[in-house]
Amino acid sequence: MKRGSCSKTILTALAMLLVGSPCTYAQSSRLWVVTGDNVAAAAQRSLASRQSVADDLVVPTFQVINRMSVADIAERDLDNFSNWMHSACPHCGGFTVHASREAALKEVDNPAYKPGFRYLAPLPETLDQQSTVSRALDRVKGDKILSTITMLQGFGTRHFQTHKGQEAAEFVRREWASLGQERPDFTVALLSHDWVQNSVIGTIRGASRPNEVVVIGAHIDSINSRNKENAKENAPGADDDASGVAVVTEALRVLMETGFKPQRTIQFMAYSAEEVGLLGSANIADSYATESKEGPQVIAVLQFDMTGFIPSRDARDIYLVNDYTSPELNGFLTKLLKEYNHSGAHAITHGETKCGYACSDHASWTRNGIRAAFPFEAPLGGSNPHIHTSEDVVSKLDATKAARFAKLAIEFLIETTKGVDGRESYRN
Repeated sequence: MKRGSCSKTILTALAMLLVGSPCTYAQSSRLWVVTGDNVAAAAQRSLASRQSVADDLVVPTFQVINRMSVADIAERDLDNFSNWMHSACPHCGGFTVHASREAALKEVDNPAYKPGFRYLAPLPETLDQQSTVSRALDRVKGDKILSTITMLQGFGTRHFQTHKGQEAAEFVRREWASLGQERPDFTVALLSHDWVQNSVIGTIRGASRPNEVVVIGAHIDSINSRNKENAKENAPGADDDASGVAVVTEALRVLMETGFKPQRTIQFMAYSAEEVGLLGSANIADSYATESKEGPQVIAVLQFDMTGFIPSRDARDIYLVNDYTSPELNGFLTKLLKEYNHSGAHAITHGETKCGYACSDHASWTRNGIRAAFPFEAPLGGSNPHIHTSEDVVSKLDATKAARFAKLAIEFLIETTKGVDGRESYRN
């Protein structure tokens, strides 16, 4: 996640720079980037100021089209480009990457961003899983979420091109495998990309409609935006985004503990390489979109990116990002919150905020015409000021806050997959 007051990224996957096409990143000397129009000028000034110390850097010129900006950059500058964007606009830093200008222009004119876009599969019309949801919510434990965050923080910088980043992915795979080891309908696997760090995908196979898929995800990588070239400042990434991975993990733990068996397939995803442009999630979402006519169809996606920080102002529990997301799915989440979290032990207050262009991995799904939503921890500009620094640590996070995101995730999964719970398997 990059703090969202200007704009943010989706980076079309470098492993599949064009939907359905093979990876061309390694062979391309120049790439095309798309940003929000309110970011381009600041980014261009920042890059120009660095030209004096990087004589071989060609500063891109951004062309504004349809409230977005398009420019080409040298492929070798891509990793640093992300840091430059953070420096130019600390609350955003977003861009997408494309193999050609033509592909970038398609993103600028993407019909999925236009009002009235229609999704293929319907969401449930009624909420009727009250008993199952109630028992599941009682089992959510904030201390377990903090424990997972602490473990991920312990890997230090989880950069997508480092062995530590890969070790963190392998840790998540082992944790999820352990949670689901008694379930024959559960599998977990590492998904390799064209870089070091894998993504992780855990799957509960749907009992009656396995080709209909519901996804919750978060990103596993972390960066320190002060790192340039050989700098070694730590990026513990507790809130951004160990907290999201921990929420996804807790949702999986509770569903396994309660014996919930979905009718639709549920997938739990820990995405690689979000911080340099949503690389991992774009790779995955592009693949699903390409195969959707004959293979699995993704019904809805939730992204959890920063869930544990309590803002100093307007401190409602959850904020639904209302730009570059599905209004229909945001409405469904609001319906869940009103049904299950209006009062009592599981009460959750909520509001709305904006995040900017492609501010987290949900955008990889949105751009492919798949409904996605992004529940966030704070209003615009009020999120954790420590992200992308060595101060993004678990001691600054709140267990009760993060637990509320896990509860929303569980409600969402139970109601969208309409399964059955295994009451005989409940453990006290």
